[in-house]
Amino acid sequence: MAFLNGCEAVARGAWEAGAAFVGSYPGSPVTGVVEGLLRFPEIKTQWMANEKVALEAAIGAAHAGQRALAVMKHVGLNVAADPFFNVAYTGTRGGLVIVVGDDPGAKASQNEQDTRQLAQAAHVPVLEPSDIDEALIFPRLAFEISEQFDVPVVVRVTTPICYGTSRTVMGARRQVLPNLGFAAPIEKYLLLPAFVPARHKDLVRRIDRLANGHWSRWFMQTLMPAERLEKYPYGIVVTGFPYHAVRELFEGRAPILKVGMSYPLNEDAILEFAARCERILVVEESSRFLEQSIRALGVNVAARPHFDGVGEFSPKHLESPDIPEIAERLLERSGHKRKVIPIRHQATVPDSRSGLSLPPRPPGFCAGCSHRGIFYTLGKRDLYVVGDIGCYTLGALEPHGALHANLCMGASLGILQGYLAAMGPEAARSCIAVIGDSTFFHSGIPSLLTAVTAEIPGTILILDNAGTAMTGFQLTNRPLKRDDWERLLHALGVPEFAVVDALDVDQLESTLDAFLASDRLSVMVVKGDCVQGLPRKGPTNYRYTIKTDLCTQCGECLKVDCPAIVPSWDRQTPRLDSVAISTECIGCGLCSQSCPEHAIIPRTLSFKSSVLTRMIAPVPWHRVIRRLRAIPPIRKLLNAFEKETH
Repeated sequence: MAFLNGCEAVARGAWEAGAAFVGSYPGSPVTGVVEGLLRFPEIKTQWMANEKVALEAAIGAAHAGQRALAVMKHVGLNVAADPFFNVAYTGTRGGLVIVVGDDPGAKASQNEQDTRQLAQAAHVPVLEPSDIDEALIFPRLAFEISEQFDVPVVVRVTTPICYGTSRTVMGARRQVLPNLGFAAPIEKYLLLPAFVPARHKDLVRRIDRLANGHWSRWFMQTLMPAERLEKYPYGIVVTGFPYHAVRELFEGRAPILKVGMSYPLNEDAILEFAARCERILVVEESSRFLEQSIRALGVNVAARPHFDGVGEFSPKHLESPDIPEIAERLLERSGHKRKVIPIRHQATVPDSRSGLSLPPRPPGFCAGCSHRGIFYTLGKRDLYVVGDIGCYTLGALEPHGALHANLCMGASLGILQGYLAAMGPEAARSCIAVIGDSTFFHSGIPSLLTAVTAEIPGTILILDNAGTAMTGFQLTNRPLKRDDWERLLHALGVPEFAVVDALDVDQLESTLDAFLASDRLSVMVVKGDCVQGLPRKGPTNYRYTIKTDLCTQCGECLKVDCPAIVPSWDRQTPRLDSVAISTECIGCGLCSQSCPEHAIIPRTLSFKSSVLTRMIAPVPWHRVIRRLRAIPPIRKLLNAFEKETH
C-alpha cells in the first residue's frame, strides 16, 4: 500500500494493466497522470503537439496490437474529436483507453463541459471512478472491456479525484503479450463510405452487448438499509466523486445505487432499483447526463432546484422539494459547524467551503517571467489584444490590463482575422493577436497559413518561452532558436517577421511600432525562457537591488508586477514609502528598464560610493550581462564573481 493522488493512481492502474504506449498533451487536472507514467520505463510515454496527435498515436499503437493510453482534459477531447468518433467505428486490435479530466467549477479551464455527452454521441463507454482506489482499478478494467468489445473506453476523472490523496492497495504489472502486426481487414479499418454503415451497425451491437452484459452489472453497486421495506420513500442513484458524500449522509437511511459505468447504462439494473423506491434522486457532477438517461426510462426522478450543472459538487445540490427527508438530514448535519479563525493584518476573503477567512491570492506571473516585458509594453498602449490559452492570459489582470478576449487553443489568430474582416484593414492599427509557442504549434499554424494566403494586414505576437508553461513546463515541441523561427516563418510565407528578446523593452517597443505601422502581415516572436525550465536554484546570478538614494518612489517599477518587487506603503496616507527587491529576483533585469531614475542596478555593482553608482547606473546592464553570459568562459567568471560577493 502507498499514498497516491488520483493522477498517480490512474498512472499506476495503466501500468498494472500492461499499457505499453501513452500519448498526451498537458492540461489540468490530468497532467499528473503522464508525470506519474514517466516513472515507469516499461511504458513509452510521450508529450505530443496536441490532443488529436496524442490520440492518433495511441490509436496507431493499439491498431498494432499494444495496449495504449491517451490522456487529455475535457476541452482537449474537443481537439481530438475527429479520431475519437472514428476509432469507435474501426475498433482496435489492442486495448485503447482515453483518460479525460473534467473540471467542474472551471478551476483551470475555459468551460465546464461534460465528457459523458461527447462519449455518448460517439458510442464510447465511460467509466467514472468515485475515489482513489477506483482511479487505480478502473483503467485496468477499461483495458479489459476495450479488448473484449473492440471499442475505446473513456475513464472520466474530475478535479477532486485527481488532486485527492488516499492510501491505496497496489498490484503487480500484468504481462501482456501483444500480437504485433498491421490492422486488417480493410473493411474494418478503412473508413470508406461503402464500409461505414456496416461498421456503425456493428458498433451499436457491441455497445448493446456491453450494456446488457455482466460488465455493466458489475459497475452497479447497491447499499440497502438494514430495515427491509417493500418500498422505500426514496432512493439515491449516484456516480463519481459525490458517492462518498452521499454514503456518509444516507447509508442505512435510504437505498443507494452507485453507477461506475455511466454509459452505456444497464437499464434493467436501474429499473429494478427504481421499482423498490417511490422516488429516485440522481446525484452527479457537471450536467444532468445520468439524470436525463434515467428519466428517459420513465422513472419518477425527484427535482433538484439547487443543481444547475454549474460549479463543484455541494451537499446543497442534494436538496429536493419532492423529498423533505433529505433537507432534514442536511439540516441535522449542518449543526457541526467549523470555527471561523480570523486572519489579521491582511485583507481577507471568506472561504465558503471551510468557514475560514483566507488572505486573497490573486494569480500573477512568476518572478522573472519572460511574458512580463511584452505585457508591460502593451499595458502602456491603447490596443485591443486578442489572447489565447496559456500563462499569458494573466496579462488581462492589473496592473497590465493588456488582454481583452480569448476563446480556445489557437483561436486568437482566427479571431483577429475576423475583426479585420468586419472592421476593415484600419483595425490592424488597434487590434493584435497574442499566442504562445506551445499553443501556436498545437493549433495556431493553420490560422497563420490562412492569414498569409488571404494577405491580411495585422500584427501577431508569438510568445516563445520554449515549453508548455502553464501546466508545469512540459516539452510538447522541440524548442526553436532564433534561426529556426526565421526559417519557419519564411517557409510559411509570412511577409514580415522579427525575433525579439522578451526582456528588452526598447526592442519590444520599436518592433511593435514598426509592425503596427506596416500594411503587411507581421509576426513578432517574443523569445525568452520560462523560469520553471531554468536550472538555476538558490542564489541567482546578478540579482538586482534598489539604490534608495536614487529612488524617488515614483512607482513605475510596480507596473512590471513582479512578486520580487516589494512595496512599503505609508500607513497614514496611500503614498508609496519605499521599494525593495526580495530574494525571489532571478536577475532578468526588466524592472531596471522601467525605472526612469536608473535606481535599479545589479546587486554586485552596488558600490558604497554614491558618485560611482550614479555614474554606472544608466548603463543598460540587462543587455551587458545577457551578452556576457552568452560567452561560456565569461559566464563562469561572472558566476564565481557573484558567488564571492553574495
